[in-house]
Amino acid sequence: MTSEMVSEQILNVVKTYCQPNVVTGLMTDFQKSEALERTIGTKKRAAPVRRQNSPVSLDNQEKLDRLITLCHSRLPIEDVCEVLLGIGDVFKAHGEMNRAEEMYTLALTKGEESGKKGYVAEAYMRRGEVYSRKADWRQSNADLSRSRSIFSALRHHDALGRVENILGTNYAEQGKITQAAGFFARALTLFEKTRQTQMAGVALMNLGIICNIVGDFDSALTHYRRAQSCLEEVGDLNRLAELHHNMGMSYMSKHLLNEAIREFDRSHSLSATTRNIPLMALAGLAKANVYYLLHDLPVALQLVNQSIEQFTQTHDRLSLADAYKVKGMIHRDMRSFDAAESYLQTSLRINVELNNQVNTGETYFELGLLAITRKSQAAALKAFQQAKATFKKVGALENVRKAQNQIAALEAEKH
Repeated sequence: MTSEMVSEQILNVVKTYCQPNVVTGLMTDFQKSEALERTIGTKKRAAPVRRQNSPVSLDNQEKLDRLITLCHSRLPIEDVCEVLLGIGDVFKAHGEMNRAEEMYTLALTKGEESGKKGYVAEAYMRRGEVYSRKADWRQSNADLSRSRSIFSALRHHDALGRVENILGTNYAEQGKITQAAGFFARALTLFEKTRQTQMAGVALMNLGIICNIVGDFDSALTHYRRAQSCLEEVGDLNRLAELHHNMGMSYMSKHLLNEAIREFDRSHSLSATTRNIPLMALAGLAKANVYYLLHDLPVALQLVNQSIEQFTQTHDRLSLADAYKVKGMIHRDMRSFDAAESYLQTSLRINVELNNQVNTGETYFELGLLAITRKSQAAALKAFQQAKATFKKVGALENVRKAQNQIAALEAEKH
């Protein structure tokens, strides 16, 4: 189903720029060549016969290469850039980050050939976002800095806002909360100045995420509601799915679990409508967290295993680390302590490697709880101290307080 949807969306991108009869001709050629190859193959062995008019898969590398060649031969170079950027967006939306990166790199090359700086800047920005999704902060910041410089020279304020927004995400993921908030605030100003309602909603959502990290859950929800109005106005289902996920996270932090489940269900429903696998996986993992808090371990385990499979499919290492943390928590409650230790340490390793400070602190905290369960007070104290230091570094004050309470309790037991 996903392959068919990817193919359909790629075809729609190409049809925007190529004449319909040109695209139809290529599709017919694909079917004829496949039929010929099957005929040759069946001379030696039986092979399943595909219906003559069944869909052609355009996320197949061989066919995609031929499709791009067709665009090169029939379109001006500016339209080729548009097609490549559009195909990259399709792959990115379906979590195929390596293929999205490939398309954006091709668009960058064509943009440089055309001498059109706007396309070069756009390709750098979109590739920078892919690197961000892959937690390659150094490469992402390098691409975004190049994009920012070009857009500044061109005075493209709406595009500058998008660059600022992605940079804010990079800093937030690394726990540099103050800097992230500055980027998001500048992005919001630029979007409001250029009347970009959709992107203003995105910036407001990101400011809400910052509030959630520092423990100001009510302010987070206020930002989210403002963002919801913007995103509903433009009908952006993917962003609305993301927004409802974040609203659920704030409700979960406030221990309003029924409200959290409601938001995660909305997020999953919207992302299922658009077949957005990364967001579906996030909603599933979030619900696993809620069912863990409700002590329904079988459902929590089923949901976290589904999310691990999906995050592996989309190469989302950051979210995979978070899923390992939750699975470690579940095994801890099942008193499967060695497995719990393994999952939590794996989560910690990945978070440290990717420099995700917030999740690193959360994993240290869960390791501290595991050490208490195993009656290893010294290990627990060390883990909570590491959690506190990490949370303090990123300004997650509510989590600092929780870690300090655990430290105080352990120290009190010594006396």
